[in-house]
Amino acid sequence: MNKETELYEKNPTKNLLMGPITVMQNIREYNYLLSNFIKRDLRLKYRNSFLGYFWSLLEPLLLSAVYYVLFIIIADNPEKEYPLWVILGVITWSFFSRSLTGCISSLTKNSAMIKQIYFPRELFSINVVGSHLVITILSLFVAVPFMYHFGISPTIYLLMIPIGLFLASSLALGIGLLLAPLNVVNRDIEHLFRFITRAGFFLSPVMWTIDMIPASRASVMEYLLLNPMVVPITMVRNGIEGEALTIDLFYIIYSFAFCFCSLLLGTTVFKRFESEVIKKL
Repeated sequence: MNKETELYEKNPTKNLLMGPITVMQNIREYNYLLSNFIKRDLRLKYRNSFLGYFWSLLEPLLLSAVYYVLFIIIADNPEKEYPLWVILGVITWSFFSRSLTGCISSLTKNSAMIKQIYFPRELFSINVVGSHLVITILSLFVAVPFMYHFGISPTIYLLMIPIGLFLASSLALGIGLLLAPLNVVNRDIEHLFRFITRAGFFLSPVMWTIDMIPASRASVMEYLLLNPMVVPITMVRNGIEGEALTIDLFYIIYSFAFCFCSLLLGTTVFKRFESEVIKKL
Protein backbone atom coordinates (compact mmCIF):
# COMPACT_ATOMS: atom_id res chain seq x y z
CA MET A 1 0.00 0.00 0.00
CA ASN A 2 1.55 3.31 -1.02
CA LYS A 3 1.76 6.32 1.23
CA GLU A 4 -1.09 8.19 -0.47
CA THR A 5 -3.64 5.40 0.12
CA GLU A 6 -2.38 4.27 3.52
CA LEU A 7 -5.09 4.21 6.15
CA TYR A 8 -4.56 6.20 9.32
CA GLU A 9 -6.52 6.98 12.43
CA LYS A 10 -8.12 10.40 12.13
CA ASN A 11 -8.85 10.80 15.82
CA PRO A 12 -6.11 8.95 17.71
CA THR A 13 -5.92 8.75 21.50
CA LYS A 14 -3.86 11.70 22.69
CA ASN A 15 -1.02 11.71 25.15
CA LEU A 16 -2.22 13.18 28.44
CA LEU A 17 0.21 16.11 28.28
CA MET A 18 -0.80 17.02 24.71
CA GLY A 19 -4.48 17.68 25.43
CA PRO A 20 -4.38 21.45 26.11
CA ILE A 21 -1.89 22.06 23.29
CA THR A 22 -4.03 20.10 20.81
CA VAL A 23 -7.16 22.05 21.79
CA MET A 24 -5.38 25.37 21.25
CA GLN A 25 -4.11 24.23 17.86
CA ASN A 26 -7.60 23.11 16.84
CA ILE A 27 -9.14 26.44 17.87
CA ARG A 28 -6.63 28.27 15.71
CA GLU A 29 -7.00 25.89 12.75
CA TYR A 30 -10.82 25.70 12.85
CA ASN A 31 -11.58 29.26 13.99
CA TYR A 32 -13.65 29.96 10.87
CA LEU A 33 -15.82 26.89 11.50
CA LEU A 34 -16.17 27.83 15.15
CA SER A 35 -17.30 31.37 14.35
CA ASN A 36 -19.88 29.97 11.91
CA PHE A 37 -21.20 27.63 14.61
CA ILE A 38 -21.62 30.55 17.01
CA LYS A 39 -23.40 32.67 14.38
CA ARG A 40 -25.66 29.71 13.55
CA ASP A 41 -26.64 29.21 17.19
CA LEU A 42 -27.42 32.90 17.62
CA ARG A 43 -29.59 32.92 14.50
CA LEU A 44 -31.44 29.77 15.59
CA LYS A 45 -32.05 31.15 19.07
CA TYR A 46 -33.92 34.18 17.76
CA ARG A 47 -35.33 32.69 14.57
CA ASN A 48 -38.99 33.59 13.91
CA SER A 49 -38.81 36.11 16.74
CA PHE A 50 -40.09 39.63 16.08
CA LEU A 51 -37.85 41.23 18.72
CA GLY A 52 -34.85 39.06 17.88
CA TYR A 53 -31.68 40.07 19.73
CA PHE A 54 -33.63 42.55 21.87
CA TRP A 55 -34.66 39.54 23.95
CA SER A 56 -31.08 39.60 25.29
CA LEU A 57 -32.01 42.91 26.91
CA LEU A 58 -35.68 42.24 27.70
CA GLU A 59 -35.11 38.96 29.53
CA PRO A 60 -32.82 40.39 32.24
CA LEU A 61 -34.97 43.52 32.43
CA LEU A 62 -38.07 41.43 33.16
CA LEU A 63 -36.15 39.42 35.75
CA SER A 64 -35.00 42.65 37.33
CA ALA A 65 -38.60 43.85 37.61
CA VAL A 66 -39.62 40.61 39.34
CA TYR A 67 -36.76 40.79 41.84
CA TYR A 68 -37.48 44.45 42.47
CA VAL A 69 -41.05 43.63 43.45
CA LEU A 70 -40.00 40.69 45.62
CA PHE A 71 -37.06 42.18 47.46
CA ILE A 72 -37.59 45.94 47.44
CA ILE A 73 -41.34 46.47 47.66
CA ILE A 74 -42.50 43.33 49.50
CA ALA A 75 -39.43 42.71 51.68
CA ASP A 76 -38.77 46.45 52.08
CA ASN A 77 -35.07 45.98 51.34
CA PRO A 78 -33.26 49.23 52.21
CA GLU A 79 -30.52 48.86 49.57
CA LYS A 80 -31.59 51.01 46.63
CA GLU A 81 -29.04 49.40 44.27
CA TYR A 82 -30.15 45.87 45.14
CA PRO A 83 -32.01 45.33 41.81
CA LEU A 84 -28.81 46.10 39.92
CA TRP A 85 -26.81 43.73 42.12
CA VAL A 86 -29.29 40.94 41.57
CA ILE A 87 -29.62 41.31 37.82
CA LEU A 88 -25.83 41.33 37.35
CA GLY A 89 -25.57 38.23 39.51
CA VAL A 90 -28.35 36.50 37.57
CA ILE A 91 -26.78 37.33 34.20
CA THR A 92 -23.33 36.08 35.21
CA TRP A 93 -24.57 32.93 36.92
CA SER A 94 -26.94 32.10 34.04
CA PHE A 95 -24.01 32.38 31.64
CA PHE A 96 -21.96 29.95 33.71
CA SER A 97 -24.73 27.42 34.38
CA ARG A 98 -26.01 27.33 30.79
CA SER A 99 -22.49 27.04 29.42
CA LEU A 100 -21.63 24.25 31.85
CA THR A 101 -24.71 22.13 31.19
CA GLY A 102 -24.37 22.73 27.45
CA CYS A 103 -20.73 21.60 27.46
CA ILE A 104 -21.51 18.45 29.45
CA SER A 105 -24.15 17.37 26.93
CA SER A 106 -22.27 18.63 23.85
CA LEU A 107 -21.27 15.17 22.60
CA THR A 108 -24.62 13.47 23.16
CA LYS A 109 -26.64 16.30 21.61
CA ASN A 110 -24.46 16.36 18.50
CA SER A 111 -24.13 12.61 18.05
CA ALA A 112 -25.73 12.69 14.57
CA MET A 113 -23.19 15.19 13.23
CA ILE A 114 -20.31 13.39 14.95
CA LYS A 115 -21.22 10.17 13.12
CA GLN A 116 -21.33 11.91 9.74
CA ILE A 117 -18.22 14.08 9.59
CA TYR A 118 -14.99 14.61 11.51
CA PHE A 119 -13.71 17.77 13.05
CA PRO A 120 -12.39 18.35 16.60
CA ARG A 121 -15.24 17.49 18.97
CA GLU A 122 -14.19 20.04 21.58
CA LEU A 123 -15.51 22.69 19.17
CA PHE A 124 -19.04 21.76 20.21
CA SER A 125 -18.30 22.78 23.82
CA ILE A 126 -16.35 25.88 22.84
CA ASN A 127 -19.25 26.85 20.59
CA VAL A 128 -21.69 26.57 23.51
CA VAL A 129 -19.56 28.86 25.69
CA GLY A 130 -18.94 31.29 22.83
CA SER A 131 -22.60 31.71 21.88
CA HIS A 132 -23.67 32.16 25.51
CA LEU A 133 -20.85 34.66 25.99
CA VAL A 134 -22.15 36.82 23.13
CA ILE A 135 -25.67 36.73 24.60
CA THR A 136 -24.31 37.60 28.04
CA ILE A 137 -22.37 40.60 26.72
CA LEU A 138 -25.55 41.85 25.04
CA SER A 139 -27.50 41.26 28.27
CA LEU A 140 -25.05 43.35 30.31
CA PHE A 141 -26.16 46.46 28.42
CA VAL A 142 -29.29 46.27 30.55
CA ALA A 143 -27.14 47.74 33.34
CA VAL A 144 -26.78 51.06 31.47
CA PRO A 145 -30.19 52.53 32.48
CA PHE A 146 -29.59 51.37 36.06
CA MET A 147 -26.20 53.10 36.10
CA TYR A 148 -27.86 56.29 34.88
CA HIS A 149 -30.64 56.01 37.45
CA PHE A 150 -28.26 55.44 40.37
CA GLY A 151 -25.70 57.99 39.17
CA ILE A 152 -22.96 55.42 38.56
CA SER A 153 -20.23 56.60 36.18
CA PRO A 154 -17.96 54.24 34.20
CA THR A 155 -14.52 53.77 35.78
CA ILE A 156 -11.34 51.82 35.15
CA TYR A 157 -12.90 48.97 37.14
CA LEU A 158 -14.94 48.10 34.03
CA LEU A 159 -11.86 46.10 33.02
CA MET A 160 -12.83 43.57 35.68
CA ILE A 161 -15.90 42.56 33.64
CA PRO A 162 -14.05 40.75 30.82
CA ILE A 163 -11.74 39.16 33.38
CA GLY A 164 -14.70 37.87 35.39
CA LEU A 165 -16.42 36.53 32.26
CA PHE A 166 -13.17 34.88 31.15
CA LEU A 167 -12.86 33.12 34.51
CA ALA A 168 -16.47 31.91 34.32
CA SER A 169 -15.89 30.74 30.72
CA SER A 170 -12.75 28.84 31.70
CA LEU A 171 -14.49 27.15 34.62
CA ALA A 172 -17.56 26.14 32.61
CA LEU A 173 -15.51 24.89 29.65
CA GLY A 174 -13.03 23.05 31.84
CA ILE A 175 -15.62 21.18 33.92
CA GLY A 176 -17.79 20.64 30.83
CA LEU A 177 -14.96 19.06 28.83
CA LEU A 178 -13.99 16.97 31.83
CA LEU A 179 -17.47 15.48 32.18
CA ALA A 180 -18.62 15.36 28.53
CA PRO A 181 -16.95 11.97 27.83
CA LEU A 182 -18.38 10.53 31.05
CA ASN A 183 -21.84 11.79 30.12
CA VAL A 184 -21.71 9.70 26.95
CA VAL A 185 -21.31 6.59 29.12
CA ASN A 186 -23.79 7.67 31.79
CA ARG A 187 -26.43 10.31 30.96
CA ASP A 188 -27.14 10.83 34.66
CA ILE A 189 -24.24 13.28 34.73
CA GLU A 190 -26.10 16.04 32.87
CA HIS A 191 -29.20 15.59 35.05
CA LEU A 192 -27.07 15.70 38.20
CA PHE A 193 -25.37 18.93 37.18
CA ARG A 194 -28.65 20.62 36.36
CA PHE A 195 -29.50 20.11 40.03
CA ILE A 196 -26.03 21.22 41.16
CA THR A 197 -26.24 24.46 39.16
CA ARG A 198 -29.65 25.22 40.68
CA ALA A 199 -28.23 24.71 44.18
CA GLY A 200 -25.16 26.75 43.26
CA PHE A 201 -27.44 29.67 42.40
CA PHE A 202 -28.10 30.17 46.12
CA LEU A 203 -24.53 29.40 47.25
CA SER A 204 -23.11 32.01 44.87
CA PRO A 205 -23.41 35.81 45.31
CA VAL A 206 -26.41 36.12 43.00
CA MET A 207 -29.15 37.16 45.44
CA TRP A 208 -26.60 38.41 47.95
CA THR A 209 -23.23 40.16 47.97
CA ILE A 210 -20.05 39.68 49.98
CA ASP A 211 -20.71 42.91 51.88
CA MET A 212 -24.10 41.64 53.08
CA ILE A 213 -22.50 38.94 55.23
CA PRO A 214 -21.88 40.32 58.74
CA ALA A 215 -18.44 40.13 60.34
CA SER A 216 -19.85 37.79 62.98
CA ARG A 217 -20.32 35.19 60.22
CA ALA A 218 -16.66 35.18 59.15
CA SER A 219 -16.48 31.39 59.41
CA VAL A 220 -19.39 31.07 56.98
CA MET A 221 -17.68 33.48 54.61
CA GLU A 222 -14.60 31.25 54.47
CA TYR A 223 -16.68 28.33 53.21
CA LEU A 224 -18.61 30.45 50.71
CA LEU A 225 -15.39 31.80 49.22
CA LEU A 226 -14.35 28.25 48.34
CA ASN A 227 -16.93 28.53 45.57
CA PRO A 228 -14.78 29.57 42.56
CA MET A 229 -17.69 31.53 41.05
CA VAL A 230 -17.74 34.05 43.90
CA VAL A 231 -14.84 36.04 42.46
CA PRO A 232 -16.07 36.15 38.80
CA ILE A 233 -19.58 37.28 39.81
CA THR A 234 -18.21 39.90 42.20
CA MET A 235 -15.78 41.16 39.54
CA VAL A 236 -18.62 41.71 37.05
CA ARG A 237 -20.79 43.39 39.68
CA ASN A 238 -18.03 45.62 41.07
CA GLY A 239 -16.85 46.43 37.56
CA ILE A 240 -20.24 47.93 36.77
CA GLU A 241 -20.46 49.73 40.11
CA GLY A 242 -16.92 51.07 39.86
CA GLU A 243 -15.66 49.54 43.10
CA ALA A 244 -12.51 47.60 43.92
CA LEU A 245 -12.68 43.96 45.02
CA THR A 246 -12.94 43.59 48.79
CA ILE A 247 -12.20 39.86 48.69
CA ASP A 248 -9.02 38.65 50.37
CA LEU A 249 -6.13 38.19 47.90
CA PHE A 250 -5.78 34.52 48.85
CA TYR A 251 -9.29 33.71 47.61
CA ILE A 252 -8.80 35.73 44.43
CA ILE A 253 -5.67 33.70 43.62
CA TYR A 254 -7.55 30.53 44.59
CA SER A 255 -10.39 31.32 42.18
CA PHE A 256 -7.99 32.09 39.30
CA ALA A 257 -6.03 28.89 39.96
CA PHE A 258 -9.20 26.78 40.25
CA CYS A 259 -10.58 28.07 36.93
CA PHE A 260 -7.34 27.63 35.00
CA CYS A 261 -6.60 24.21 36.50
CA SER A 262 -10.16 23.11 35.61
CA LEU A 263 -9.56 24.19 32.01
CA LEU A 264 -6.22 22.37 31.80
CA LEU A 265 -7.63 19.21 33.39
CA GLY A 266 -10.77 19.30 31.25
CA THR A 267 -8.91 19.63 27.95
CA THR A 268 -6.45 16.94 29.02
CA VAL A 269 -9.10 14.38 29.96
CA PHE A 270 -11.34 15.19 26.99
CA LYS A 271 -8.62 14.64 24.38
CA ARG A 272 -7.44 11.49 26.15
CA PHE A 273 -10.83 9.72 26.20
CA GLU A 274 -12.62 11.40 23.29
CA SER A 275 -11.88 8.69 20.72
CA GLU A 276 -12.97 5.92 23.06
CA VAL A 277 -16.34 7.32 24.13
CA ILE A 278 -17.30 8.42 20.60
CA LYS A 279 -17.77 4.71 19.77
CA LYS A 280 -20.57 4.56 22.37
CA LEU A 281 -22.71 7.28 20.77
